[in-house]
Amino acid sequence: MSGTHAPGPPPGSYRRHNLPVILVVALVTGTLGAMAALPTATPEETRMLASRFRMDVQTLPDVPVPAGGVEHPVNQTARHMQFYFYQVGESVAFGDLDGDGLPNDLCRTNVKSKALEIRPVPGTGDRYAPFVVDFGPRVDRRTVHPSVCRLADINEDGLTDVLVAFYGRAPLLLLRQPADGPAPLTQGLYATEELIPSGQAERWWTATAAFSDVDGDGHQDLIVGNYYPDGAEITNPDSAVPFEMNADFSRARNGGLNRIFLHTSGPQRYTDAGNVFPGDGARAWTLAIGAADLNRDGLSELYIANDFGPDQLLLNESTPGSVKLRELTGRQSAATPESAVLGLDSFKGMSADFGDINGDGAFDISVSNIGSPFALGESHFLWESAGQAAEMREGRAPYIERGLERGVAHSAWGWDTRFEDFDNDGTLELVQATGLVKGRDNKWPDLAQVGASNDTFVRYQSSWPKFLEGAEVDGSFPNPFWVRGAGDRYVDVSTEVFPGLTPATRGIAVGDVDGDGRVDMAFANFWESSQFIRNASEPGAFLGLHLLLPAADAPSEAGLIVHDGHPRWREGVPAVGAMVEITPAGAPAQMRQVDGGNGHSGQRSAEVRFGLGRSAPGAVPVRITWRDWNGKMRHQTLTLTPGYHTVVLGEPGETR
Repeated sequence: MSGTHAPGPPPGSYRRHNLPVILVVALVTGTLGAMAALPTATPEETRMLASRFRMDVQTLPDVPVPAGGVEHPVNQTARHMQFYFYQVGESVAFGDLDGDGLPNDLCRTNVKSKALEIRPVPGTGDRYAPFVVDFGPRVDRRTVHPSVCRLADINEDGLTDVLVAFYGRAPLLLLRQPADGPAPLTQGLYATEELIPSGQAERWWTATAAFSDVDGDGHQDLIVGNYYPDGAEITNPDSAVPFEMNADFSRARNGGLNRIFLHTSGPQRYTDAGNVFPGDGARAWTLAIGAADLNRDGLSELYIANDFGPDQLLLNESTPGSVKLRELTGRQSAATPESAVLGLDSFKGMSADFGDINGDGAFDISVSNIGSPFALGESHFLWESAGQAAEMREGRAPYIERGLERGVAHSAWGWDTRFEDFDNDGTLELVQATGLVKGRDNKWPDLAQVGASNDTFVRYQSSWPKFLEGAEVDGSFPNPFWVRGAGDRYVDVSTEVFPGLTPATRGIAVGDVDGDGRVDMAFANFWESSQFIRNASEPGAFLGLHLLLPAADAPSEAGLIVHDGHPRWREGVPAVGAMVEITPAGAPAQMRQVDGGNGHSGQRSAEVRFGLGRSAPGAVPVRITWRDWNGKMRHQTLTLTPGYHTVVLGEPGETR
């Protein structure tokens, strides 16, 4: 037999042709192997690190069911997964609602009772009777429930108001009415307003919200993160109208519309900024929002943590009255999978919090995903600053994912995270909410099967498994309490600090509720009792600051006011977004910001705190950067002694 054959490759050419592939495989394999060999803490190190902390865990009374009872209905097309649609809605916040100067009031929403409750934090005095808010005819309690509680001075009068978001309608504003002085809180002290005129007719499914001065005019705007598609009749048992689930598990952009509302001085307190989210990000399935000034220009960048697809880091280029956001992405190399590049991941983002853990004077970002071992193959993110902020102008996100290196990549199904210095040693710890639901029927195999199925069918409820009360998914893991250990790796000491505590938690509130310089916490748990956690650790010295802008009725020429202790009655408005940096002698510099509700469903109180260690300096240089009521960038340098101080930000002037 004869014939013609194509010439074969010359000897060795196959190897040369595939050399780049071979090198990449070797590099990736070597990198993964090195990561697998990362050291773990010994039991002795874990116990030693845990010995610095003592936490008094108290069970909070369950939120009472309002009169008339409670139902948890669902659309007729989704009865087989009824319990799935009530997984979001546990929220908790610390703040100063009664005006006594301390963040010793607690606002929480509860899915099981479908209610919002306001109460004093345990151990802070019986200053008023706890009460469940009655929304009256504005809220159909059969098909609507509160999902997010955020505390802010919405009308800038020196009194703390409440924003309440819902599953099933647009948010409401509860505005504290003026009074001559502190008085026992009751619902009668609040006037209820719609965020938007058509609020009662809207059907939104809001999972998170945050306050931040987005457009740089000096006033706090509102970012709302929605989850299920607007208008979906999810909780209407009389409806058989189908609604869409997520379009797929890795790039879903068919969720509810995210919105930014700009502060106004008119009778309608906010106006919708319109279509301002770049690309298709406005319809991501958003579970958390973070706002922080990452490039030092006085405007807060936004981190949008999304379920079923890429998170977004948005560069803020806004001007007063006009929002302009630009999406940033990280750099990808041969050894970096897409999942570890900011803006390209396909994970299930559920938190966003900021803290400078590497001491470079720039915020790093903590983000929860579904970090359960042997589940969906995901991990939590720790985006560590690794470049110049100037890269942002070129569309780059100067961050490297270092969760595995730092030891915080894996725990369980994650929700809120919080950076805080719980022992005042000057180093941030990281606490995380974990767990979906406790139950008897393990639904992990069923959910994993949906995640691995054909994207064509995922959006239809009929493709999803049965998910009813009694389902179990990661319901019995401790909430990680990560402490910096040897080699700058974090060690989870939760089983030592919270022995036996394994709640399915959504939101974490943090704040110094009694003013003793130690950061306390509250866990908002799903379908089980929640906890207040009093920090009883032996503390180091600290510097605490209440940063305020003058209240709306203050004289326009009011100068800078500094005094020891906590704010007086209606002394000012929390300066959300203000940046504070300290440079204690002989110790690393630290930075904080006044938080306006970053994260999923928990909220940090408005004061900022710095740990100073056991050998506290006699005085601490402090630099504060903020925008005044006219949107002008201002800076102030002070020298303050350890302890609490109130600073009313104005033109340099009176100090007392």
